Amino acid sequence: MANRLERQIIKLNTRIIFVNVFIIMGIFSLSYVSADIAYGQGPALSNPQMQVSDFVIVPIHQHLGDNKSDIFAPSYSYRGDVSDTFNFTIDTVPVGKSYLLTQVYGSYFQGHTIIANGQNVTSPNGNFGSTGYGNWATLTVLLEDNVLKQGPNTIQILRNIDTSDNFLIDNILVNWQHQLTQ
Repeated sequence: MANRLERQIIKLNTRIIFVNVFIIMGIFSLSYVSADIAYGQGPALSNPQMQVSDFVIVPIHQHLGDNKSDIFAPSYSYRGDVSDTFNFTIDTVPVGKSYLLTQVYGSYFQGHTIIANGQNVTSPNGNFGSTGYGNWATLTVLLEDNVLKQGPNTIQILRNIDTSDNFLIDNILVNWQHQLTQ
């Protein structure tokens, strides 16, 4: 039993490291700037603009599902079919597309929904979910322009009630781009 627990802890730590590396790569990929403009050797611009990315981590820590006893996770509040609504603040004006990285454990089925600022941001194909039994996964949800806004924002998760799925949601990383005036 102790060896199994140690293996699960090692596996979880490995996934956490992978998620952190993935987040860093995502941040760098959204903040690309032409080397010419970055070093002032490009075309003459009176007020050059560059886009940079920013992020906020929204701690969810909730258990969604039709059976509270299906997953033993006392530090995750059981909420049934609908998570609490979580608030986060963006202090810049988001431009372009954004994305969410969602840490999910134990989801067997797809079709769960994420609501951001009152909008369903998951794919019409219902591709949010399905991490597999006993697995943590980081699921990516792309956001269209104008979903996120400067100031207060909200996020909520709805379980697909047509399934018997029970899963944990740990954190959601919200990543967006904004203009940086030089």
